[in-house]
Amino acid sequence: MIAWQWLNDNAGALGIIFVAIPLAWAAWRYFVQKRREGRSERFNTYHSLIKQLVEPEDEGVPMRLDRQLAVVYELRRFPEYFEPSLRILEGLKENWSKNVSPNDPKKRLLMEMDDTRARITKKSRNIFRRIKRAIQNW
Repeated sequence: MIAWQWLNDNAGALGIIFVAIPLAWAAWRYFVQKRREGRSERFNTYHSLIKQLVEPEDEGVPMRLDRQLAVVYELRRFPEYFEPSLRILEGLKENWSKNVSPNDPKKRLLMEMDDTRARITKKSRNIFRRIKRAIQNW
């Protein structure tokens, strides 16, 4: 009898709770799904950029230097991939710098790679980014 009285006295609050819990659960599931989709999209975008950096669009067609410059610059926008980006840029620079003369236009690309590597290194050492990355990976 006391339980029924308590339920009657708190019917409004209980109704709100019983509505709020499924609503909160649905909102949480929505945000988790959107986050997964965002990660998947960033994964695909990153790998597409790497492909554009190292592979020509068509067989037998030389690589477009300006596109490569843009790709190297855009790698700065993917903090979750800073470590592999650094390794990729270091390896490419090592390979590509062997065949570059002082007046070669590819020298611009090598300079952009150095600049991007420096910025990525600086950003990855930032304590706030490290904390944010740890939270995201948790």
